[in-house]
Amino acid sequence: MSEDQIATHIASIAGGRHRDAFSFLGPHENQIRAWLPQARAAEVIAADGVTLMECVDPAGLYIATLPAPPGDYRIRIQLYSGESQEFEDPYRFPPLLTSFELHLHGEGTNYESYRTLGAHLVASEGVEGVRFAVWAPNAEVVSVVSDFNQWDRTRHPMRLRDGGIWEFFMPGIGAGTNYKYSILSRSSPDAFCEDCSCRLISAAYSFSSA
Repeated sequence: MSEDQIATHIASIAGGRHRDAFSFLGPHENQIRAWLPQARAAEVIAADGVTLMECVDPAGLYIATLPAPPGDYRIRIQLYSGESQEFEDPYRFPPLLTSFELHLHGEGTNYESYRTLGAHLVASEGVEGVRFAVWAPNAEVVSVVSDFNQWDRTRHPMRLRDGGIWEFFMPGIGAGTNYKYSILSRSSPDAFCEDCSCRLISAAYSFSSA
């Protein structure tokens, strides 16, 4: 990927307007890219050791180049406060909703959509977390905003699936996590939406009522 292409991706992610963040972030061949605007430094922890991530843009884009494509890995960062955090990279996980579930939604016969949409405690590749899913067919970008990302809509843009469903697996969080969806569309430059489908994760109060 050229420097100009990387710069274009960074500008879209930093502005919260990247429509397909999974195409850029996460593992790609032997490279790992992470959007970490909260980090002063970052490194990848994999089975074959620890690799320092290079900050290629001061806005917060970090890249690590490994000897071979990584399997499981974690990211460890140092915050500007001096504290350290270690976590799974949500952009390394595959989609979780099945093609059959998406098909039923598309034809209007998913009569138990509450099992598909909303926030559900699940495991992916042996890692516990929460699967978020929301139907937003007219959205340009949908992001999860929450306590775990300081309500920053640029941090966790979701994956667009068939039929206008946006999906995201966030590892390491559990029941009681407050969240909203940030939705960018052609008609609304920025909107926040509470999730009425939520069963296992508590929706945050709207900002207007806080």
